[in-house]
Formats: sequence, structure tokens, C-alpha cells
Amino acid sequence: MSYDVVVVGAGPAGSTVAKNLAEKGMRVLILDKATFPRDKPCGGGLPTRVMKRFPYIEPFIDSVSYGTTMYSSSLRYKFDLIRDKPFLLMVLRKDFDDNLLILARHAGAVFQGGKSVVDVLVQKDKAIVLLEDGQSVETQMVIGCDGMHSVVAEKTKLCKKLEVLCVCLVQEQPLKPTQLTTFFTKKKLAYLFIKAQGIAGYGWVFPKKNCVNIGIGEFQSAVSKTRPKKPLKETYEAFIALLKEKKLLPGDFPVENLRGATLPIFPLENTYGDRVLLCGDAAGFINPITGEGIYYAMASGHIAAHVIADAFRSKDFSHRFLSRYQDVWISDFGKDLKSLGRFNNQWGMESEKILRMMTRDIKFARLIIGVSGGQISFTKYKNALILRYIYGVLMNLFSNKPK
Repeated sequence: MSYDVVVVGAGPAGSTVAKNLAEKGMRVLILDKATFPRDKPCGGGLPTRVMKRFPYIEPFIDSVSYGTTMYSSSLRYKFDLIRDKPFLLMVLRKDFDDNLLILARHAGAVFQGGKSVVDVLVQKDKAIVLLEDGQSVETQMVIGCDGMHSVVAEKTKLCKKLEVLCVCLVQEQPLKPTQLTTFFTKKKLAYLFIKAQGIAGYGWVFPKKNCVNIGIGEFQSAVSKTRPKKPLKETYEAFIALLKEKKLLPGDFPVENLRGATLPIFPLENTYGDRVLLCGDAAGFINPITGEGIYYAMASGHIAAHVIADAFRSKDFSHRFLSRYQDVWISDFGKDLKSLGRFNNQWGMESEKILRMMTRDIKFARLIIGVSGGQISFTKYKNALILRYIYGVLMNLFSNKPK
């Protein structure tokens, strides 16, 4: 078999790059170890800018959340943000990923599921992708979109030793529409519990059309080495008990069908090589504050497709030519990821003050939510956020000054 481009991994990154390349007339093969549709442990909450950049996903949105309630770790402080415009877009990953793959196939890409890649050989005039079943595929370019433990990244020596940087437990449980309205209103309010049960991370509750998605995520990079380790499942069970106490779940809500996931937090040093590019989780493109990665997966796939098209026009698949891919994603979203990454360790520190300030200053709250959730650019609004923080500190000092 021979193709212009082989895309390994059929998630949002893989389907996006394949769709764009197939639309340019290239012969594209998508390989995935799973057969589709397949599910993936994920909260399924997307920032609204995903649809702004990729408007064609609108039919794949399961429901829309028009606000959030955030609790501090002690539960002493609570911040409510309810609005008329969408706050989060909710998707079911099984359907969302499958629909993106269908778009890629309609554009002309060929998909083969149940195909595990075991090696990638890069030669002077081509690349060869070796499959577990003994087959091989020749191609001019290989795109690694195969997740955190990317075989493409490993075999082309682009990955560094990955540590488990974020561990999640997720449960997506059916609820009747009447129950969802009772607990989360017609606005389908999302709930966020900062440092839930004391973890270095947060817990979430995302209501959808016919189900609720609940999860907790802990950023291992921010966990104190001296803190006694507690099984994450115990923490999750305690979180569910809290949600029942807060009347956010029915009393008979079961803990079942729990699924785990691990996420990278920081981008790889190099996301390109001779005849190879990495996108999405395989490149480490994840919001280091929230763990959201679909926007960066699709954005990197879109960027990769344009760079690959230029490579074919120039007939140059060297790492020197493909380095422009990294230049573009850094300019597009990489600076934000780097800036947000500096605050990842804050999950392991005291956080009450920030939420208290949010309850007292709506402008500060909107900036915090916007930049941390990836709705607006951190680098663009950094100075405004710093000034608002200083303003909040000064107002707090004067309000507490003895008279």
C-alpha cells in the first residue's frame, strides 16, 4: 500500500489533518488501533472558540452550558457566572470523534480501524509505517496523532520520557431531562470544585442532553511529595457524596462505569522531524490549567495540513522545512500554553484567595475564567489580568483597614 500521507490516530487531531489534506486532493490513510465509533474518557466540555474556528462542528454539539458555579476547596467561597451567551459547549466524545472521522472520510481520506502501528521507519525518499499484523504502508509523510503514549513520537525519537502529569477519573451517567433541569436548570450550569477533596486539581460536573459527566483530575506535577497518597477512587467517591449533599445529584446516583485517563501537560521540545509531524496529545498540546485538549488538537491538525501541503509543493520533507510547523503553532497557541504552564504548580498551593477575589470583582473573575479556560488569549490579556489582581489586593487592604 502507498499513500501521500499516513495519519496515525483518528481522534480530533487526526481527523482534522486528514480532512484538510484530503480536501487538497492528497491520498490520505488514517490508521487507528480502535474501531469507530469508540468512546474516550473525557469531560467533553469545549471552549466556545472551538466552534468559532471550526464552525462545521455545530451539528456535533450535544448541549450548551450558559454558566458555571465554582466552589473553593473549603466550600466557603462560591462564584456564580450565568449569562445569555454560551459558556461551554458539551459533546459526547463517542459521537463527536466519529462525526469528525466521517467528515474526513467524506473528503476522501481512507480509514482503517483495528490497526495498531508498531514502528515508523524514515528513509531518504519515503517513510514506512509497520503494522502489528505484519502489513506495511509506504508514504511521504507520517502524522502522529496517536495520543500521549504516541508510537510515532517514540519510534522517531521525538518524545522525551513522559511522566504522568495529570490523572483523571470520569463517569458519564444517564439522567432524565427532567432531572437535569431540576439539578442544573435550563441553563445547564456547569459546576467546578477547585481542589475538590484537597486534590491538586479540580472536580467537575457537566450536564449534557441526556446524561451528566462527572470527573476529578489531579495534576501530579503539583502534588506535594510529602503528602500521603490516597487512591483517586476514594477521592472520587467522597466527591460524589459531596455532590449529593449539595443537591446536585439524586440520592441514588451510583458510582459505576468509572474510566481513567492520563494527560500530558507540556508540549514536547520538538514536534517535527524528517517526514514526521506530531499533533494533539501526541505533541503534548493540553491546557495545563484545565486539561482541555480538543481545541489544540484540532488547531494543530489544521496547521499541520497547511505545512504539509507546502512541503508537497516544494517537494521538501526535511526537518528543516517542517520546522515551520512548530513556528506556526507556537505563534498560534504555544505562547499561551507556555504562559499558563507557569501556573500549573498553583494547583498544589492555597487557592482560597483567588476565588474570594472573584466573588468580589466580576471583571477579575471573567478574566481568570477566560484565560484559564482557553476562551481568550493569556498573552493578550496578561497585563489586564495583573492590573486587575493588583486592584483587587489594594481594595481588599483598604476595606480591611481599621477606621
